[in-house]
Amino acid sequence: MRKHLGTLIKQNSGMKSTSPQWQLAHRKLLDNVRKQNFLIKSDECKYTLDNDQKVYLPAYIPFIGAHYFNFQPRVLCYAINQNLSNHAPWTNSWIRSWAQNEELAHDRLNRAAFQRMPIPIKPYVEGFIPLVALIAIRIWQRINGGTLPQIIDDVVAVTNFIKFSTVRDASSSRIPLIWWRECGELYSREEIMILQPDIILAFGRKTFSETKRILEDMVSSESYLPKVVYCRFPSRIASNKGRPLNKSEIDVWNNKIADLLERVKKPKKGYYHQNKMEQYKGYFIDMESQFRRDFVCAE
Repeated sequence: MRKHLGTLIKQNSGMKSTSPQWQLAHRKLLDNVRKQNFLIKSDECKYTLDNDQKVYLPAYIPFIGAHYFNFQPRVLCYAINQNLSNHAPWTNSWIRSWAQNEELAHDRLNRAAFQRMPIPIKPYVEGFIPLVALIAIRIWQRINGGTLPQIIDDVVAVTNFIKFSTVRDASSSRIPLIWWRECGELYSREEIMILQPDIILAFGRKTFSETKRILEDMVSSESYLPKVVYCRFPSRIASNKGRPLNKSEIDVWNNKIADLLERVKKPKKGYYHQNKMEQYKGYFIDMESQFRRDFVCAE
């Protein structure tokens, strides 16, 4: 008989370093995922085969940094969806392991971190999301005070808005609208209420608009509302060579961003994705400029 996740995860040393508030939120998120009947089964959804039977992967909960609840601001990051198309050998290996253990699949992001593996969200592993989060935190703290984290993984929460993966690489516009709406209502809304972020960084236009829709629906029923900020999705720029910087942009990078790189974990050499932050400095300079406007930060 399969062990319950609560038993399995307590055996992991990573769980021991988390707070009671973290463990309560973790349990609530897992309870929400387990109780949903919603499981996409269509030719557009990624599956694996077990004895010639299609096995679909279940939804999963966010990665939550060990000190997320003790840090300000609390930042929740939403990417789009997990790319599990057949473009790399490790994809099928992951799919098989997650399909064979539903509890592992539900908590795949935290379990990867507990095993000292990179969090399996591509723009996070490549450093785009972590560095953008650090830039947002720095600007927020200029207004409200606070100290930067030593490592961003310790204080951030991150997941995909869409909890299911397409068979082929797909832009947000090709993901069925029903996936956005049901994932928003059944998963993202609960994640926001349980994690209580101060800031939500929404990567991609559709992610941003659907997150805003959830928050607008919450206005009449909840007193708590976080600030949601649009972030350009990294895949729109990562395949292009980073643009040359002018002198003022070089100054911004050197004086406001470069020192944050040491707070982003680097994947081990030879891992499936590597940091690309310094190759696309213009992306982060643009985000820093946008955040100063978004947060009304006076220089």
